[in-house]
Amino acid sequence: MTTDERDRDQRDQDPRARRTHLSAAGLRARGWTAGMIRRLLGEPDLRQANPYFRKAPPTRLYSVERIEAVERSEEFRAFSALAVRRSGAVREAALRRRRAVREAALPRLRAVDRLGAVDRLRSGPEIQVRSPPPAPDDRKVARRSSQEPP
Repeated sequence: MTTDERDRDQRDQDPRARRTHLSAAGLRARGWTAGMIRRLLGEPDLRQANPYFRKAPPTRLYSVERIEAVERSEEFRAFSALAVRRSGAVREAALRRRRAVREAALPRLRAVDRLGAVDRLRSGPEIQVRSPPPAPDDRKVARRSSQEPP
């Protein structure tokens, strides 16, 4: 049993220990985006001093009951699906840009390359297999005969 599971079990057993509010970071862990928090929840239910940095803005806390009510709504489901689709599109666009930059840089690198390193970079790392060391019988060992003086 992990620490999180143990804490969750203890909260479930003791109603006083159950969380009543979540921060924006807690909401992001549940799949919320900053825009969803702003549009669907609006103003926070509670503001507390930041527990880590005294000069930082206060922590915004949202009521768990209000969060769960919004998460059951159709509007949240629509926003959530849209956020997942956007996230995937952004990831794909970043991969396309990375590939385009790599392909644009390869001709220049080839012009400068003398050792063929560019082709190794493009194809990925090569695995070099070393041959096993020769068996002891195959090695040439200089042995002195017992009759020779040292």
